[in-house]
Amino acid sequence: MILLENGNRILGETVAAQLKAPEVVQNDEGQDVKGVRLPIDVRLCDFDDVSYRVVVDASSLNLMKVSMALPCWASIEAQGGAAARDRIYGELVQGSPEAGFDITLAIPLDGALPAGETPASLSDKVARLKTNIVGGAFDFHFQALLDGKGNGAATKFNQRPDTTVFFFPRADRVTVVYSLEFNERVDAAIAKVFMQEFVDAKRRIAAAPPCSFSVNPPLELKEFGITEPTGNLGFLQFAVLKSHLEGGRKAKVIDVLASFRSYLQYHLKCSKSHFHSRMRARVVSLLKMLNRAKVEQPDDKKEKKTMAGKTFIRAA
Repeated sequence: MILLENGNRILGETVAAQLKAPEVVQNDEGQDVKGVRLPIDVRLCDFDDVSYRVVVDASSLNLMKVSMALPCWASIEAQGGAAARDRIYGELVQGSPEAGFDITLAIPLDGALPAGETPASLSDKVARLKTNIVGGAFDFHFQALLDGKGNGAATKFNQRPDTTVFFFPRADRVTVVYSLEFNERVDAAIAKVFMQEFVDAKRRIAAAPPCSFSVNPPLELKEFGITEPTGNLGFLQFAVLKSHLEGGRKAKVIDVLASFRSYLQYHLKCSKSHFHSRMRARVVSLLKMLNRAKVEQPDDKKEKKTMAGKTFIRAA
């Protein structure tokens, strides 16, 4: 299995292209002059129903606005989302987001980038906008665990309509529970196999976080009134200990857990594609075997001769 990129590549390339200075061109007199930056309006989508808009308006060609609509923003804003936005993007954050969006970054294109930033580093940071903001909800609890301030209140947010993430902070760990649901039976069957693989991996990797999967809700969900199976695929539970976050590993843990649902969806699609290609190859192989097994019928129109050389004609 592979891990997905933590950033949106199309968003990063779009921002990087605008951060570059306009190319030098020749005017009618053959003199080299700086080219003119053109206005753009790019809209694109990401996993988890997230959408972006990148705008360079004709009235202000030296300013680029990058906006993101994050469906779970209202749930995580006060639980680490706003803190992550301000900490990572700082002065780039526009006070009032554009209409229809939850976060807007105003990026200058006249070379006045924030201190310590280069066009490459800034475009990479903007490409990770969704990961950084959603990861703020995880960082909210993980940093409290590292600071010895665990035992906070349990929280949850709907990462997407079919996935809810629960956090249960304790003094020695943070338990992260994913409530997963799949509308298609085939996806649900394959996802169950994936979930079991995560549980079995713990037996081979001693340092991995404790992991469990069950149709029945974990005992921790009693805090949210969930005590019986809800009819979804099940509940995947990770117990993240303090040792998993120490030594600079917190950022990696956050990236993996924040993108877990997208990671699962991606590998489900890849698995189905692989199964279909194997089935098509098998059908082609069976057809070849059937063609080789065909018995050639004799040609009745061919003349048959007797021993005496006379033509043999079968009676009707």
